Amino acid sequence: MVSGGNARGRSWGLQRPRATLLAAVAIIATLGVIGIGVEDKLQPTSLAVPGTDSARGEDLLRDRFGDSAPFAVLIRGPAAVLDRQGPELIRNLRRQPTTTTLSQWDRGGLSRLRPSPRRALVLVDLHVDEKEAVERGVPRLEGAIAATIHPPARATQAGFATLSQAIQDESVDATRVAELVAVPILLVVLLLVFRSAVAAAIPLLLGGAAVFTTRGILALAAPHLSIDGLALTVATMMGLALGVDYALLMVSRFREELAAGVTAGPAALRTRRTAGRTTAFAGSTLLLAMAVILLVMPGMLFLSLAGTAIIVTLVSVLIAYLAAPPLLQLLGPNVNRWRLGGNGDGRRLMAVVGAALARPRLAAVVIGVALVALALPALALKTGPPSVAQLPAGNSAREDAAEIERAIGA
Repeated sequence: MVSGGNARGRSWGLQRPRATLLAAVAIIATLGVIGIGVEDKLQPTSLAVPGTDSARGEDLLRDRFGDSAPFAVLIRGPAAVLDRQGPELIRNLRRQPTTTTLSQWDRGGLSRLRPSPRRALVLVDLHVDEKEAVERGVPRLEGAIAATIHPPARATQAGFATLSQAIQDESVDATRVAELVAVPILLVVLLLVFRSAVAAAIPLLLGGAAVFTTRGILALAAPHLSIDGLALTVATMMGLALGVDYALLMVSRFREELAAGVTAGPAALRTRRTAGRTTAFAGSTLLLAMAVILLVMPGMLFLSLAGTAIIVTLVSVLIAYLAAPPLLQLLGPNVNRWRLGGNGDGRRLMAVVGAALARPRLAAVVIGVALVALALPALALKTGPPSVAQLPAGNSAREDAAEIERAIGA
């Protein structure tokens, strides 16, 4: 038996499903709007791990010399043009009190920075932190280059801030492409499972809601916490995976209740009591795992990724547990509308499941072999700090860094 308190808790929002659903839509829409442009509010990638020798070295350098954002600027062109525009660029950069430069044109100039008459390297340090270097330093440096270096000379620049921004931009762009690719695939899979356009659309809709809600929460937290740009990838990946998965459980259970002759209201309540409980338990397990990671994972990069995973998991569970039942209750039998062939009762799928259960050892071997085959590409993963090699061919930051390396050396 379910106690009165638990029964009331599990029926919350189902007495007034329209009001509950409108409130959920309003919250999700508000956070979705707040999340627009969240990629511009996140921090550049940082590899600092507190307590390590490298972190202590960075702290020592910062205490003695202040913040540092180094760049290499390669100028190429006729020697006479370089000797005229190079010093002009240096004067332009040094008008900023926080900028220092090192070049062949300095007193006692370094000849290695001028490997040939047609090539010269200018080392620039803007003396700002990473965030300032990405947001304002790179545009300022590129503006000074554009205002000073003119044909037949040309200049390219590279630095950690430029690389970090490029990796973040590529990550955001790749996430958008992944969304465009994943959504149609998910829709096809859900249509095959449910054989109903309405039933298939619900998990996809709630998964998208989890992604947009998480982006809004990240936008609100970004001014107060250090959140890496790669967190958006985690938000999209896990938001779609968990949001669709949890909602799929709810829809499946609701349709089973309807097929058993239960009306929409009680069916929604039973769905929350059963599939909702399963969803809450699964989410709680993942939350606990991520909480442990927060305690042991070094560096802000990994902490921000684990924190994002916690947020998106919690959001996915809340949407599935609180918003899905009222939506299903309002839809009622319409959840099975717009069938795509057959009667949508899943008999073929259940026949496959029954065959697997009849020969569990064989099924376990086949599934295990398939999973191992899918996991094998992970052996080829190459881990390491951010580098130009992680950028796709044709990326301007990668091409600039490669050009400087070809001209001057690694």
